[in-house]
Amino acid sequence: MKTKNVLLKMLSMVFVMLMIVSVSPLNAFATEDKESTDGIPALVLTSDSLAVAQRKTIQMTATVTNVEVQPEIIWSSSDETIASVDETGKVKGWNIGTVTITAKAVVGETTLVGDFAINVVKNKNFVKNLLEKRQILSYQYSYIDDYYYTNDKEAWQYNFGFGKIYDVVSPYILLEYDYIRVFFTYDDKDWMLQMWKGQYGMIFYGGEIGIYTRKHSEDGVGAWAMYACPAEENWLQMEMTLWHEETSGEWTREFTREYDYYWWCTGFKNGHLRQEEPADELRLTGRITLKDAEMTDIVYKGLMDCGFGEADGKDRIGLDEIYTEGNDIYFCWQNISEAESTMAIKVGMGFLSSLAILPFFPLIAPYVGMFALAVMLVSAII
Repeated sequence: MKTKNVLLKMLSMVFVMLMIVSVSPLNAFATEDKESTDGIPALVLTSDSLAVAQRKTIQMTATVTNVEVQPEIIWSSSDETIASVDETGKVKGWNIGTVTITAKAVVGETTLVGDFAINVVKNKNFVKNLLEKRQILSYQYSYIDDYYYTNDKEAWQYNFGFGKIYDVVSPYILLEYDYIRVFFTYDDKDWMLQMWKGQYGMIFYGGEIGIYTRKHSEDGVGAWAMYACPAEENWLQMEMTLWHEETSGEWTREFTREYDYYWWCTGFKNGHLRQEEPADELRLTGRITLKDAEMTDIVYKGLMDCGFGEADGKDRIGLDEIYTEGNDIYFCWQNISEAESTMAIKVGMGFLSSLAILPFFPLIAPYVGMFALAVMLVSAII
C-alpha cells in the first residue's frame, strides 16, 4: 500500500510538471482588506504563503493605507502551539493544524485589526508551492485543506463549453463520476446546471458545479445539446464542501470552496476511492444563489425532478435533500446519480492493452525497472 501511495504521488508530480507551460503572473496572498478610496486608513495583510511547514517560517506583512507614517504593528497567534509569530511578522510552524494570525495597529483613536489563516503542514514541495501562487492550465493548489481547484476566472476550459458528449467520452480517459443535470429556460436562454463527484483519473477524486447557457430554442433542447460557458454577468454565487466516508463510517470534510461568483466551482483531492461506481462514498453540500425568485423556483423544481427531497430547514438538510431560502438553494447530494457505464470500457481497454504490450514486454521491462527506481528515489527525497 505504501508503494502504491508513493507511485501515485510520483505520477501526480509528473502530471503537474507536464502542465507547467503557463506564464500566469505570481501573486501574493492578501486579506480582503483593500486600500480605501475615501482616505480612511485600512489594514492590509499579505503573506508569502497560506501554509508553513513544521519548523519552517514564512513572512507576513501588514501595511496601513492612507497614513503618512506607518504605525507600530502588534502581532499575535490564536494558538502558539500550532504556529507562533514574532514582532516582525515572521510565522513559524510547530504542530499540524490551522491558526489565525492577527495584526493590530492604532491610528489616532481607531484600532485596526486584520486576521489571516495559516495552515501548518508536515512538509511542502516545489510543485505545490508553485501551484499555490500561480495557476497552471487554470489549476491551482491550496495548502488550506490540501486540495487542487480550478481558477475558473481565467480558465482555458471556458472556451469549450459543455455537453453530454463529454460525460460519455470521460470514462475512456479514466474520469468516472456521478452527475446530475437540470435543464431550464430563463431570460430567453436555455441553461444547464450540472454537478459532478467521483474519481478523476488514477490520482484524484473530487466534485464540481457548473452553469452553462445557450441561445433559446423554441423546439426544445435535447440531452445531447452543447452549451457555452456563460458571460460573467450570468455567473452564480455558490459554495460547496466535499465530504468523504472513511472505512470507519465517519465522514471527513475534505475541502470547502468559499462563497463567490463562479461558472465552474471545483475541488480535487489526491487519492483513490474504494468504489468508483457509484461514488456514494462522496457527499457534496453547499448552496447556490440564483438571480431571482423565478430562477430559484425553476431550478428548485428541476432538482426535485432529479430526485431530491425537500428538507425542513437549511440546518436540517438530510441526504439528497434541498431547501430554499430567498434566492438560495441549499443542498446535500450523495446517492442520486447518473453515470456512464465503464465496465465494458475497463475490460476492453485492459484486454487491448495486454495484447499491445505483451509482445514488447522484454523490451520495456528495463524501463519499468528504471521508473520504479526513480519512484523510490523521489519518495526518499519527498
